[in-house]
Amino acid sequence: MTARPATLRDVAALAGTTPMTVSNVVNGRAGQVGAEVTRRVMAACETLGYRPHAAARRLRTNRRQAIGMVIVDPSPHYVSDPLTAAVLAGITARLGREGYSTVIDGVAPGDLEAAPLLSRIESDGIFLMTSGTPAERAAAVARVADLGQPILLLQEEVPDGVPDAASIVQDDRGGAEAVARHLFADGRVRHAAMLVPALEWPAMVRREAGVRAVLAQLDRPPTLHVLRTGDEGFAATQGALAAHLPRHGPPDALIGGNDQMAIAGMALLRERGLRVPDDVRVTGFNGLEFWRYASPPLTTVFSPAYAIGETAAEAMLERLATGAFPFRRHVLPVRFSVHGSSDPGGLV
Repeated sequence: MTARPATLRDVAALAGTTPMTVSNVVNGRAGQVGAEVTRRVMAACETLGYRPHAAARRLRTNRRQAIGMVIVDPSPHYVSDPLTAAVLAGITARLGREGYSTVIDGVAPGDLEAAPLLSRIESDGIFLMTSGTPAERAAAVARVADLGQPILLLQEEVPDGVPDAASIVQDDRGGAEAVARHLFADGRVRHAAMLVPALEWPAMVRREAGVRAVLAQLDRPPTLHVLRTGDEGFAATQGALAAHLPRHGPPDALIGGNDQMAIAGMALLRERGLRVPDDVRVTGFNGLEFWRYASPPLTTVFSPAYAIGETAAEAMLERLATGAFPFRRHVLPVRFSVHGSSDPGGLV
């Protein structure tokens, strides 16, 4: 015969206290209880294997104990993107410590209605990561705002007219400016190419803007060709670069919109007999472990991706607790680091 699950009363009896005190402890109101009693209650919960009843807790608090995450990305492998995966890891770890789960939906740009989160309310708030044209991204934000839930945008700005919302971005433009200053300062680069996906992501837009801002400050700026690939994958990236080479020749510098694209470009350059960095200087962006697998190691901008997720979760929890986000827009810094792919004397 299967033993029945432990109840609140069982825990109270073992801890030598009342069911109300046990309820205060297990529902996060331990501040109303003395330290010694709290210790006894937690020990009794552990001994009896007691777990609070989630459905009952939701009824008491009028909370679903879940936060939605909508990722607008046409790729079926959207969660395998290194930046997205690291952000999600930060979100789920922080929310999990507060007893919240994360419900994830991935949809293509312009197909937001396919997200189950928008057809039935399953969450207390929404994280939103968008891609597509500015009009598509604005429409996605407006549609999610129609749910009447707090929204936290990741790597995207909050549009005017969306009151219960906040955004967290990393300093993509500043990171790209650091890359461009490093590559162009000595005047040796006369032809540069930048790899970005054809699908528009706000972060990539900021990175391209950062490179162009530095070019605009130079007396004799190099020619910049922006190569828009079909996606961020290896084959599409190499295809875009391969099509560029016969028409314009090899660039003096290749700027990857992210590390994966930079490494794919490096591989093609080596196949064509070009040396990195002697013939072509190469840089990436994000610094999420991929840079270590490049040969030579990749000059890159290190992203605080996990911290983006943690900060987003903290802000959402504060919004749910107090009724207001702690900020409207929050920018996390990035770190530029030179390695062997752009400088023969670079760090390894």
